[in-house]
Amino acid sequence: MSFISATFIVFFMAVILLYYLTPLKYRWVLLLIASYGFYLSSGVKVMLFLLFTTAVVYGGARWMESVRDHAKSKKAAKKTNKRILLLEALVNFGILFVLKYYNFIADNLNGLIGMFKYDFSMPLVNLILPLGISFYTFQAVGYSIDVYRGKIKAETNFLQFALFLSFFPQMTQGPIFRYGDLAPQLKEGHKFSLTNLKFGLELVLWGYFKKLVIADAASTAVTNVFGRYDTFDGMQVLIGMVLYAIQIYADFSGGIDMTRGIAQAMGINLVDNFRQPYFGNSVAEYWRRWHMSMTNWMRDYVFFPLTFAHFSTKIGKWGRHHLKTIGKQLPAYIPTFVTFMLIGIWHGAGWGFIAFGLYNSLIIIFSMALTPAFDKCKSVLHIPEEAFWWRCFQIIRTFAIMVYGKTLTRAASVHDALAMMKATLHLDFGMFFANMKSELIAVGLHGRQWVVLTAAILIFFTVSVFREKGVHIREAVSRKPLPVRWVLILGLLTAVLVFGVYGEGYSSSSFIYRNY
Repeated sequence: MSFISATFIVFFMAVILLYYLTPLKYRWVLLLIASYGFYLSSGVKVMLFLLFTTAVVYGGARWMESVRDHAKSKKAAKKTNKRILLLEALVNFGILFVLKYYNFIADNLNGLIGMFKYDFSMPLVNLILPLGISFYTFQAVGYSIDVYRGKIKAETNFLQFALFLSFFPQMTQGPIFRYGDLAPQLKEGHKFSLTNLKFGLELVLWGYFKKLVIADAASTAVTNVFGRYDTFDGMQVLIGMVLYAIQIYADFSGGIDMTRGIAQAMGINLVDNFRQPYFGNSVAEYWRRWHMSMTNWMRDYVFFPLTFAHFSTKIGKWGRHHLKTIGKQLPAYIPTFVTFMLIGIWHGAGWGFIAFGLYNSLIIIFSMALTPAFDKCKSVLHIPEEAFWWRCFQIIRTFAIMVYGKTLTRAASVHDALAMMKATLHLDFGMFFANMKSELIAVGLHGRQWVVLTAAILIFFTVSVFREKGVHIREAVSRKPLPVRWVLILGLLTAVLVFGVYGEGYSSSSFIYRNY
């Protein structure tokens, strides 16, 4: 059941209505039924994977807590629980690995074996990929780690734990939640609030605007350029690359807005997954603002444990003794490299995703290593850190870096991505501006579509600027006179219907991160 289908709109509106008609203490039961009903719409077979993960993680957490309560010593309990945790992680990540990466690995191994002319090949299997498996697997393992660390108590109610892993708004593309942040809100029955309902539905509408009017419109040109990049000039290829960066942001953040809006309409507050990432002044800052639930998961469960591991301490001592300044940062380099390689692999099975992880890790590592030199240059050149022009330069620089990086994940191959990047080194501004109309139409959108897309992007950009300045848009709109509020809301709804759902040349596409 797609978020952008009429069926889903009827479904979530019915759930909201039934939620408030259900007695407070049973509202979590309604959410569980709705969540499993939503998941069943994607197929009965995939439900078995979700149920298996739920049972394994629930049982493992209860087992760890039992060991902790009955062990003769804390040391013995920790040792046993570490084995339980590793078993859980291996089972859950093993399933994810096989379903998502087996065919990629088998295909590449077959190619390698073929080079040596061995009469053997690994079979390629038509495996199903359950809806949201990357998201609920990470959420489940994060819960297990928190139980192991003693940060939370293991949930004793199996059905309430099942709701934590299956809450339907977040199943398509997250966010990835911690148990302590989400589960208490799901268990608690929330009283009706007109403000929550109004703000929630406004956020859902804004999400549809970003998805249907910006992302889906941009996808036409993006598909055209990436599909036959060798027929376009450098400016057209660059436009396609920039549009993809905008498309994936509008697509993913639009879906998250829908998720948060549906939840807020029922009184459940979900933290945002984005904080104007394209306003980041460095690649590291970009990742602190983009898909924050995933990067925070990687930080807490991968980066920090690796940073404070025994081998990192030994590397740090060796580095400080032999490499001086750079040596001091060695304990951060390895965790950074591993974390971003995992982020790349998490996004998908393909060399482009591996290259994407390598690209980001190396940029951040080199930035860390060269920070003293950069600081010295800024001092010599008397560049004020807070100057507006310098801030704009940093934002444009970071956006450009990410535009090129994201090309690796969208192009058909790493070779194609590099060829597209190379094409952008030859830009003929004179020819482009002299023939701008025909150049833009050739990309895949006609004049009116470009006007609508440009206007929608400018609206998105303006809202992002206000958010960056700390303005809460929905609260600010709610303080406007009633006619102004209705004009804004009806204008947004009209844009979605006229330029999105029923727009000329409109073609709906599934969420990009639905496939991750």
